[in-house]
Amino acid sequence: MLKIQIPIEFRRLFDNDWREAAVHGGRYSLKSHTVARFLLIRARQKKTRVACFREFQNSIADSSHQLLSDLIGKYELNDFVVTDNSIVNKINGSDFIFKGLHLNEQSIKSIEGIDIAWVEEAQAVSKESIEILTPTIRNEGSQIIYTYNRLLEDDPVHQRLVIEGRPNTLIINVNYDIAIKYGMMPDAVRLEMEDDKARRPSLYKHKWLGEPCNTERKIYRNWKIIEEIPHEARLERIGLDFGYSVDPSGMAAVYYYNGGYIIDEITYQKGLSNKQLADILLNIEQSLVIADSAEPKSIDEMRLYGVNILGATKGQGSISQGIQYVQDQRISITKRSTNIIKEYQRYMWQEDKEGKIINKPEPGNDHILDAIRYAIQSMKPQEQEEEKYKPKIINHDPYDY
Repeated sequence: MLKIQIPIEFRRLFDNDWREAAVHGGRYSLKSHTVARFLLIRARQKKTRVACFREFQNSIADSSHQLLSDLIGKYELNDFVVTDNSIVNKINGSDFIFKGLHLNEQSIKSIEGIDIAWVEEAQAVSKESIEILTPTIRNEGSQIIYTYNRLLEDDPVHQRLVIEGRPNTLIINVNYDIAIKYGMMPDAVRLEMEDDKARRPSLYKHKWLGEPCNTERKIYRNWKIIEEIPHEARLERIGLDFGYSVDPSGMAAVYYYNGGYIIDEITYQKGLSNKQLADILLNIEQSLVIADSAEPKSIDEMRLYGVNILGATKGQGSISQGIQYVQDQRISITKRSTNIIKEYQRYMWQEDKEGKIINKPEPGNDHILDAIRYAIQSMKPQEQEEEKYKPKIINHDPYDY
């Protein structure tokens, strides 16, 4: 059996003098893996009920279940029994449960006997969810751990615990240097970090140092999250962005309802062949599919499988124009569309080396959002499309430059 290692920077987690803990920092700062190890140790020491939360969780696949299961296997912790939906210590009865917070108030309030709550990806947690969760964790000596990489300056969890402050709060701020210190950063990840640092300083600060993005950089705003698609909603388009080994294929349905659009995630997965994508499409409600036109061979292949599919119209300025048109619409997202929600929250304009915002999206959080843009932009009225090609006559003084 391997010895479970806990970096000394996290040793305060084992103390009992704190109520809430903010564990935050950039990528590869060992936050989630270390908290998961800590929780497994605690669950072996004495009977403990651990509740693992995320803001958006529609299935066990969206939770921390896989990480905990992997660690149990790695360290050969044979006193734990792992099922599809829970983890139980068969010696002392400790157990782990997994829940989503958003639009789940009654289910959260009904949970009894929680000793430790772990909220992963807490930068996405709303103020309302925090206010529901905090009094629910009420056992004597109970604790709440939030792990997160700051997203925006006004993230509610960071505002609550770090900016405003709460009694008996533990704050642990760590970054990738901790992984280097303990020899836990693979060379491939280190090279990625060094490349970002040299060539993309703004991305480096957010991704690797955990600094928040300026709220002005957020591309899409005011999208609403709803429970489900109303019966009266009408399916208009399906958007598809191709991926395979590096990037996921993203597919979303776009419904028209009451003057706006409702977006529902269909798939977001790596390794899907064109045949598999076609099978997914042919087994759901049919609609015109608008796909990335940079993949004409894939589009032709999917037509052979019987998919009604067209390539998205592209051209100079089409990305920024499409983004603007999407943002002009009233958009709602179904609660189950977890990957759309994540990309929506993280979709930012780039900054140049001087820190000025430029009209170009930051790569990495645009797979299914591109699919949505293809679909919605294809419904733009023709006269609006033609307007951008009309010559513009500008009257000004010839010396006024």
